[in-house]
Amino acid sequence: MSGAFPTSPKFRALDFKNVRPVLMNHSLSGRRVARQIGSQYFTFSVQMPPLQYDDAMDVFAFLQKQKGGFETFTIQYPTDNRGADKAETDIQVVSAHSASDGTIDLDGFSTSTSGVLKAGDLISFAGHSKVYMVQADADSDGTGAATVLIEPNLVTTLADNEAVTVNKPSFTVYLTSEEILYNTDPSGFYNIQFEVREVIT
Repeated sequence: MSGAFPTSPKFRALDFKNVRPVLMNHSLSGRRVARQIGSQYFTFSVQMPPLQYDDAMDVFAFLQKQKGGFETFTIQYPTDNRGADKAETDIQVVSAHSASDGTIDLDGFSTSTSGVLKAGDLISFAGHSKVYMVQADADSDGTGAATVLIEPNLVTTLADNEAVTVNKPSFTVYLTSEEILYNTDPSGFYNIQFEVREVIT
């Protein structure tokens, strides 16, 4: 692990991709046989805003430190979730969950609230680095508990009371290219863009 990507200035995420490797075969009769052959992961491009020289060199030096795709680092997703309780910081897992579970019980939400998490929201758990996407809107009950459907299913176990990040989770990633570059425009601002792939640990 080689540090955390700076959160300021804020970047934009472009070409956000959900990758689910699938092996498909077709028989002579036309029947399709499909099976999953690897874990799901996310990839995305990072576009920095126009930077002045000092800021650009700080970012470029951080990327150079990654030695191409050799090192890994964390990067916080820049876009807010849509859920009504995205500002909550005390959300926890209810009871232990096994690897491969896709339905997770959480508590700590506002009571009796619709859409505490919304489909497409990104969340993560304190015990491991994988980021998950919420698959359907989740409502809380009178105690502040909610059941959340996630994709992919858990890659590892969850402990009771494990903390949950429900807004702007940090991805563990590596650079997908061995080349990093910047360019300048006539106004003297610097432009930096690069691509990352999520690491499953």
